[in-house]
Amino acid sequence: MSMIARITVALILVIVIGSIYLNFTTPHTEEQSFDTTLWSELKKESMLNDPGCVRGGMALSLIRNERLTGLKKHEVDKLLGEATTPSTTNEFRYSLGQCHWDWKHSSMVVRFNASDVVTSTFIEVE
Repeated sequence: MSMIARITVALILVIVIGSIYLNFTTPHTEEQSFDTTLWSELKKESMLNDPGCVRGGMALSLIRNERLTGLKKHEVDKLLGEATTPSTTNEFRYSLGQCHWDWKHSSMVVRFNASDVVTSTFIEVE
């Protein structure tokens, strides 16, 4: 097998494996405008055994638009309500439902600095 053929096969394998990885680790939902009332109403549903990705679209919108970055803890609490799971002093977690192909629950994680200001938000598989 020539060197070019080996490089081509290796490149194809990297692309296929990368695509499979992204498929399983990326949330599978469309971005949806954030609605405080709907977010609150879907809290209990997001914790059911098979809810689907009920709050994931709104979480994507909050993250992509950096709507939470720079807010204080009390402002996040007012906007999103109480965190779904017990949080550390520098982190709130909000249940989103099952937003990944591996049927595990996903959470939006909101991290704060020492001054209680949001520094990052991201979606994590539990």
